[in-house]
Amino acid sequence: MNLVPFHPSDTSTFFPELPIQISEVPGFATSTLQFIREDKLPFGFGTKWRKALGIIQFLKENEIQRILLWGAIHGNYLASFTTILRRSGFFVDVVAYTRDPNLHSYNERLVRGHSHTLVCYANRKTAYEVWLQKGKKYSGLALPEFGIHPGQKYGLISFWMELEKKIKDSLNSFSFVPTSSEFHSHEAIIRMEIGSGATFLSAFDYFYESPILVQGVMVGETKETWLQKREELQKQLGLRNIPIPREQILEIPKNNEKSQTHIQFDNHLNKTSISFGKQSKSSKDWIREFYRNTNILLEPIYSGMTVKPLLREINEKQIAPIFYLHQGGQIQHLDLILEKSPK
Repeated sequence: MNLVPFHPSDTSTFFPELPIQISEVPGFATSTLQFIREDKLPFGFGTKWRKALGIIQFLKENEIQRILLWGAIHGNYLASFTTILRRSGFFVDVVAYTRDPNLHSYNERLVRGHSHTLVCYANRKTAYEVWLQKGKKYSGLALPEFGIHPGQKYGLISFWMELEKKIKDSLNSFSFVPTSSEFHSHEAIIRMEIGSGATFLSAFDYFYESPILVQGVMVGETKETWLQKREELQKQLGLRNIPIPREQILEIPKNNEKSQTHIQFDNHLNKTSISFGKQSKSSKDWIREFYRNTNILLEPIYSGMTVKPLLREINEKQIAPIFYLHQGGQIQHLDLILEKSPK
């Protein structure tokens, strides 16, 4: 099947306009850092809107009406895909899991509200096995966890094409010569967290050998373990088998919480990344302070863990202009900034 990049208006879904917004960080006195504001897209779904576009194109091209999803019931992936696919007219079956049956969240409400059928287990392995068995006889598309599928790249390609133009326009508005020889061949850097790895690998593939360098930040997994899966992920996404230079994968040292004044990315040592999902009081306080100063809401799982050391890095040395991709997910954490009503 020959799929091509497309725009939301090409579909008959409920898709809203998905503009790309790039802005400087308010109160941060340099144009070296700019945010790609995917967090401002509807429901806080961020870049997952782009991925869902590609999946929907695949479903339409193949006349598939049903889709079987599986994943964490409190996760951003399942919440966004169930909502988008259901509202786009598809029949959505879901196999979910949760490690805390007493936890209730915004994402869970979205999943429950947009699934035609839903079963939820207290064990991830059990949920996967159920999804695997159902998928063997399923009369539709059984989509792997995090939506890993070649269709994703077609929604993302359109995004990278438009983003590339906007970055070049932004660079033309100011001049900057990096002093670090490490980046002398690159006009700019796009930096993002690596979750499933789909967005990063898609960006790396698109901008490969271009003047724009793509960097990924490991959150919850070590560089070594993720790089071992790199080739298989590229294959599953329909991308080229291109090795990732180690220096383009960054890790946050475990002492991130302890060192509040000197936090740097570890580009060379194979240290264990910080604990995934860890939400300490100090990190939440910092997110609140950042929101008060910038009116940009980060979330404690991904963006809140990477923006802080990114700001320190820029303050300590001159590097190429960085465009940080804020991929959304912050709506799940509005309790960080909303005042609680008195009882």
